[in-house]
Amino acid sequence: MGYVKIGRLQNFNRKASQRGFHYGVHQNWIYTIMNSKLEDLQLQVINYLRFPLIVAVVFIHSNPSDVVFNGQSAGINYNLSVYEEIRYFISEIVARIAVPSFFFISGFLFFRKMDYFNIGIYVQKLKKRGRSLLIPYLFWNLVVVLFFYLAQTFLKGLLSGNNLLIVDYTWQNWIQAFWNGNAGENMPINYPLWFIRDLMVVVVFSPIVYWGIKRLQSFFALLLGTLWLFNLWIDITGFSIVAFFFFSLGAYWGINKMNFIETFNRLFPYSLWGYIILSVCNLLYKEYDWCSYVHKASILVGLSMFISLTSHCLKKQIWKTNTNLAHSSFFIYAYHGMPLALMIKLLVKVLYPQTNIDFIIIYIICPFITIVLGLCIYKILTKYFPKFTALMIGGR
Repeated sequence: MGYVKIGRLQNFNRKASQRGFHYGVHQNWIYTIMNSKLEDLQLQVINYLRFPLIVAVVFIHSNPSDVVFNGQSAGINYNLSVYEEIRYFISEIVARIAVPSFFFISGFLFFRKMDYFNIGIYVQKLKKRGRSLLIPYLFWNLVVVLFFYLAQTFLKGLLSGNNLLIVDYTWQNWIQAFWNGNAGENMPINYPLWFIRDLMVVVVFSPIVYWGIKRLQSFFALLLGTLWLFNLWIDITGFSIVAFFFFSLGAYWGINKMNFIETFNRLFPYSLWGYIILSVCNLLYKEYDWCSYVHKASILVGLSMFISLTSHCLKKQIWKTNTNLAHSSFFIYAYHGMPLALMIKLLVKVLYPQTNIDFIIIYIICPFITIVLGLCIYKILTKYFPKFTALMIGGR
């Protein structure tokens, strides 16, 4: 009788152990599936945001009232308060999230698959970024130099006269054109490419970012964020604090193998209302010096909010990623500066806008035409010159 009880007890323990084992395996399996889905969603969000963020960048550069003819702005003689408010909200508040978001995504992707960092990996990363950043950077600046030369030769009436004639360039001017030669604005001649320039600088200093995150964790990003918020930074072209801070912020999630979607989703109710309040304050009190802190806070909160909103809409299949638009985003970004500027100047000169409605129409329609034209050009190039197109957009 005792042997029977002992046998039953051993059998019970064995079955319980098996159930426990299978339960543990089941739990690990569920955890792996959930992590995989979150990782897929994270990459979907990054892929989806590429094109909308580029559209935002195009709108940042659209300002018909600021067009200069013979040393005078087009909108200087008119009351454009309604237009200015609308443009400020779209281009200076909402759209200003775009560039920091790209730095954040770049920092995350740079370190996402990296288990350790050594000289070999560093050199490999530099070679890859040479193809994806440096070659397109040189190519598209050279394209704008050519466009400037053609415009200065055949379209003199549309130019502001602020830029030195290409035919008068010295070797110093050529170097400046590819670094900070845009009419003294510390931007390359293809001015939107300041982002690529500053990103390349951060990539060169990526070992410092890696060391800072590894040793100091979130405190390193917090320190850079404080320097960014209070504008306590060295004034050297290419070494922008916005690049170092947001790249390091993304690097924090990448180095620690964390999912930023999961983090931002937990903050969504707060980031949503916080962004609304900060944006309204930014619009109403933009003339005050202290509003610069509100503006920067809105960028930081808005980054979290828009990523969470995108992840929710993609997960619920309210939005769907258009791969063609996503793939074309770098081309639109690199090409849009000169065509947009010329189109705005042409419409302002031909239509001679005088009212708020006139300027609002030009403000909206010029980015739209520029983007649609860019998409058509990109489609033609990928169809007939796929290898050349891949080279000019860095193999994306």
